[in-house]
Amino acid sequence: MLEYTNKKGRNFYHRVARSAASLSLLFLLIEFFDELTYAIDGAALPWIRAELQLTYAQVGLMLGLPGIISTLIEPSIMLLGDTNLRKRLVVAGGLVMGSSLAIIASSRGFPALLLAFILSYPASGAFVTLSQATLMDLNPGRETHLMARWTVAGSLGNLIGPFLLAIGFAFSLGWRWAYAFLGVFGLTLTLRCLFKAFPQHLAASQNPPDLRILLHDLWHTARNRKLLRWMGLLEMSDLMLDVFTSYLALYFSDVAGATPTQTSLILGASMVASLASDIAVIPLLERISGRVLVRASSAVTAVLYIGLLLSPWMAAKIVLLLLVRFFTLGWYPILQGESYASVPGKSGTVMAINSIAGILGSIFVSMIGLIANQVGLSAAMWFLLLGPVSLLLFMPSSSELTITKDPNFQTDNYSR
Repeated sequence: MLEYTNKKGRNFYHRVARSAASLSLLFLLIEFFDELTYAIDGAALPWIRAELQLTYAQVGLMLGLPGIISTLIEPSIMLLGDTNLRKRLVVAGGLVMGSSLAIIASSRGFPALLLAFILSYPASGAFVTLSQATLMDLNPGRETHLMARWTVAGSLGNLIGPFLLAIGFAFSLGWRWAYAFLGVFGLTLTLRCLFKAFPQHLAASQNPPDLRILLHDLWHTARNRKLLRWMGLLEMSDLMLDVFTSYLALYFSDVAGATPTQTSLILGASMVASLASDIAVIPLLERISGRVLVRASSAVTAVLYIGLLLSPWMAAKIVLLLLVRFFTLGWYPILQGESYASVPGKSGTVMAINSIAGILGSIFVSMIGLIANQVGLSAAMWFLLLGPVSLLLFMPSSSELTITKDPNFQTDNYSR
């Protein structure tokens, strides 16, 4: 009888482990899809701008305004993500994201394009960010390492995106087909989420969710100085990550004079460098402190980026771009992982605060467009140097802000 009981217990934990592994793989595919979408956004931007006759100011508005509006919506989504509504929010986000991609594929002017981007930003928060948060909840104590794997999945999407678009241009398909494909891909992943079991430890006792408790948790977490410091550094690092990527195609096509095919290939090579960087950081984190790694790489990146902006030669710019991409080594996974680890078991609340802090990134993106409209894109790109300089000056040492793990945190209950 005892042997039967032990066998039954082992089978239960094996089922839980298999379920967690399957769910983790799905979440990594969602991140792959999100970054594939983001890469195609950046690579297609010069041709979207040309076909729809957009100004730099409109481009800046299209890239920045949705993030600002999303900042008003996403915190509520993230807070509700710490309740038993998380799965429904993920599925709803996937449906809206797929629909917004269909709008982009069929858009004929700036208003429709702006609407699609406004819809996609909070939808991505529900679909992608809550998937990331759940992946962290499935792996307490290893947040930084799982974030490194998450980033590799995203880098694969970033790598494939420009090449996929280049193939489309080579066959005279334009850019619209890519968004139609992305819409179908996103809806397929959403259906997979619908039939998967999500962890049940996420404040599942709140039925319906208690607004007072959610707001109290938000207020308490928002006063955590460790978390706020990591959030600030994360937003500044984004200047050389997503903000840089947003304008990279325009920089090489409008400033460096690259052709459409060359620009797509340059972006693809850039993503290869990013992927190599993300793969390299996984074994490095087993041997060296992530904080030391970020501090050292930010110094190197600052020097390389200055060289990129000053160089008059296309070949030199490409080489320096690849080096810049490689030496943003582990910035996002390390800083995001430290954010999660600073408040264990509150991943949704952490991302709610992250959404509020994200207004800085949206302002930065819009600001680059507005500056470029006045003094040119080449001059506007110097603003991004604030990213590595901020990390170099304000990154805490390994002895500061010690990560703690909540011993009472459980991940072995699942619900549909």
